[in-house]
Amino acid sequence: MKRLAVAVVTGGARGIGRTIAHDLYIRGYRVVIGDLDLAATERTAAEIGSTVSAVRLDVTDGELVRELVRSIETDIGPIDVWVNNAGVMPTGPFTRQTSSTVDAIVDVDFRAVVDLTAVVLPRMMKRRRGHIVNIASATGIKPLAGLAVYSGSKAAVIGYSDALRRELRGTGVHVSVIMPNLANTAMGAGITAPPGFGAVSAELVSRAAMRAIKRRSFASYVPGYLGPVLRMSRLLPTGVQDWLDDRVGTDRIGLGGDPEARAEYERKLGIEPPAG
Repeated sequence: MKRLAVAVVTGGARGIGRTIAHDLYIRGYRVVIGDLDLAATERTAAEIGSTVSAVRLDVTDGELVRELVRSIETDIGPIDVWVNNAGVMPTGPFTRQTSSTVDAIVDVDFRAVVDLTAVVLPRMMKRRRGHIVNIASATGIKPLAGLAVYSGSKAAVIGYSDALRRELRGTGVHVSVIMPNLANTAMGAGITAPPGFGAVSAELVSRAAMRAIKRRSFASYVPGYLGPVLRMSRLLPTGVQDWLDDRVGTDRIGLGGDPEARAEYERKLGIEPPAG
């Protein structure tokens, strides 16, 4: 009997992670979803299907991650796909973000991607097969006011992924990075995207991830037209870029939004209120 390929999705209890887990499941994967809230993760696993497992996962806890990978490969099977999806997105002026908020963004959105990959990658390389999928953000290419640390962390994920891709050529292990626009999930609570750059659905992001896994492609923008638009815009003089941003209203993403909705999102993350 042919074994089911195994896929692990971090931040899989809800939003984009949940949808990716579902789409991997219907494609025949044995899926493991990890998230901080074990009860919510178990509910999600039960709702998706019988071959989906739930584990409590703090992506900043290195020992927990190492033990999780060991137990998955012992009890379920070799990990074929690892999706680094877990992320946080506090918004607002950089000068009002506390040091603990900055630490949370960097630790979850970038450092955890590096650390988790470091645990699972040697196993994949030894088997000469595997796929790492990193969920980044279009803000890693086009940074936004009010998202300075978040944009920087996502830019780091993109750069890290690209360098790693080059290192892994010929090893049988592949790396993909997905760069969505603002998503209409809890992460974007209270934020209204500018006209023409509306929030994307978790389903659209997941479809991009599924294509990347199937085709072993590296970079995917969501929506697809966003890539050429952002690349061209970055070639313009800074003053012209600022003029366009002012006309479009991109600042409303990171510096705007409903204060109560943003505060509630950050409260659920355990993020400290803004300084001052």
